Amino acid sequence: MRYEDVLDFVRENPVCSVATVDGDQPRVRAFLSVLFEDGKIHFTTGATKSVFRQISGNRNVELCYCSRDFSKMLRITGEFEIVDDRGKKQRLIDERDYLKRFSADDPAFVLLRLPHGKARFWTLADNLGEDQVEVLEF
Repeated sequence: MRYEDVLDFVRENPVCSVATVDGDQPRVRAFLSVLFEDGKIHFTTGATKSVFRQISGNRNVELCYCSRDFSKMLRITGEFEIVDDRGKKQRLIDERDYLKRFSADDPAFVLLRLPHGKARFWTLADNLGEDQVEVLEF
């Protein structure tokens, strides 16, 4: 497996579930991924949201992407980092209608990136052999 395989899967299936921790309670919600030229997975959120408070307290996350036919999943573990890049924020605001209410200079508009992590693909054939699934560190 190559990192490009991971990025290709994310491009084809940009919506994923993101798991965070709130105290001892896991929290999961759907996010829309963003891929920039740097080849890293990015997300946007609001600084006033509980998910941002959870990430600020514990940057460890797990992402789960699924193909449309549910034949393949991609699970990624890693740590989010906050990105202060006005150009990337403005580009997203320009490209996505649901972000039009934000300003690239607004501290409530947060850009997150997953710079490193561990990725593994999973299929139904792997269901009982999860510990044998290849893991890619990036």
